[in-house]
Order: sequence, then structure tokens, then C-alpha cells
Amino acid sequence: RKIVLAGSGYLGACIVRLAGNYTYKSILEYSRTPKTSSNIEYIHKDFDEENYHLDEITERSSIIYMAPPRQDSNGDNRLQNFLRKLGDRKICKITYISTSGVYGDHNDRVVNETSELKPITARAKKRVAAEKMIKEYSSITSNNYIILRVPGIYGPDRLPINRIINEEPVVLEKESKKTNLIHVEDLARISWECLNSNIKNEIFNVSDGCPITVTRFYKEICSVLNLKMPPQISMVEAQNCFSEKRLSFLKESRILDISKMEKYFPYMVRYKNVRKGIKASL
Repeated sequence: RKIVLAGSGYLGACIVRLAGNYTYKSILEYSRTPKTSSNIEYIHKDFDEENYHLDEITERSSIIYMAPPRQDSNGDNRLQNFLRKLGDRKICKITYISTSGVYGDHNDRVVNETSELKPITARAKKRVAAEKMIKEYSSITSNNYIILRVPGIYGPDRLPINRIINEEPVVLEKESKKTNLIHVEDLARISWECLNSNIKNEIFNVSDGCPITVTRFYKEICSVLNLKMPPQISMVEAQNCFSEKRLSFLKESRILDISKMEKYFPYMVRYKNVRKGIKASL
């Protein structure tokens, strides 16, 4: 089969790195920037343009869609345009990388795939709209889909080391809410399993299964790297110095129930211990 990576980026690069562990006919990656590789076909494609086509996608193609919604529009016009150009052709499957932010704030309570969606931020609302598009598209075309609701991704070059070195403050741990994490390599493995499995038309929460506070995550990084912990401030103080985007992550919390993921994709998460995941990211 042909594997199509729609929206190259951090996760896409890791999916490509793990390609040698899987069987496939070819990998095609759509990218805005020119790239070269001996075993990957890169095609320049800007999903915001109107005049592109998707002739390279055939009935033996499986798609992982990773492009984020545009910030300057409501909904997800980028995905809507992609699905319109994909049309009613038959494909193996489309896997959509969504976000656990679609659940909004559940005040540290456990949420599963049937829990109420009550997104708070604009980006999370766009993801809810995108999930709906994927399901409607699959219903109309009889193509299969998988939606992965993904929390904070960390890994190589994705640790807040500069923030720690620059002594940017963090919220007091007693005031810091729980967050869910996933190492990029674990997410890439699960993404490959989505392509290779017979699972279809399902939604999965994805995480390492070990929710911690953001402040605890910083402490673990400092411990591994022998760095000084940055100053801790109250949430009230954070309101005056954190960006709106950073505050939005701190104001909402939930604990992802990943029992469904573990049932369908057992043994895919190698970095359940965040300290081990941090060491593997260096």
C-alpha cells in the first residue's frame, strides 16, 4: 500500500524514521517545503491553495492527516478543502490526528471516548469541527477512518529546556492541574498500527497513561538534566505574565481513559515512565 502523510511536521518526521519497521509499498509526504530522501517521495503541496490536486492518492492509499487547522478561520477550511479534492474515490483508510482538547475542562476527572465534548479554546473547537468532517466524509464515501485524540506531545527537541534555563516561572505544583502526555515515538508507532490494522471507524484517546502536573514534568526534566528548577508562582500571578495560549493549557484538565487504546493497540507505548521518555528525548 501507499502511505500518504498529509501535513508534514514533527510527528510526520518520526513516522518516517520508524518506517523501516513496517511493510508498505511506498511513502508519499505532502510538504510545503522541499525535502529529499532516498525512500520517501516528497511532493510540494499547500493545502491552503485552491488549485492543487491529489492525483497521487489511489485506492490502495492510506492517509495520515496531520495538518493543523488555520488560525485565521472558523472550523477547518484546510481539511474541508482536502476532503473535497479527495472526492469519492476509494481509499484504505484515513487516520486523523486530533487533540484531547476537544473535551475541554473536566477538572481532573477521567474522560473516555464517549465523554461530552465541550471545547474551550478556538483551536479545540476547530478540531471538533474537523472530527465531524472526517466522520461525515467517511459516511458519504464509505471510506474508513480512525481518529486519535492526542494530548501534549514531547520528545527530541520538544522539551522546555530553554524555558528552564531562562528561569521562566511555572505554576505552584499544588495549583497545577493534571495533564496528559505522549512521547512522539509512541504516537508514531500507534499511527503505523492504525494503518496496518483492520480497525475502522473508531476514536481513541492516546496517552502514556500516567497523567502528571506540568510542574512535575518540569521537575522531572530538571532532575534528569541536573538543572535548577525555575521559580514557582501562583495561578493569580501567572495570569499577569503567561501568554493566553499557555494559560489555556493550565486552566483546563482531564485524565484520559486509554483502556480502549490499550485493548486495540497493546504494547505500543514504551514510555509510560515520563522520566524514561525524557531520557530518550535527549
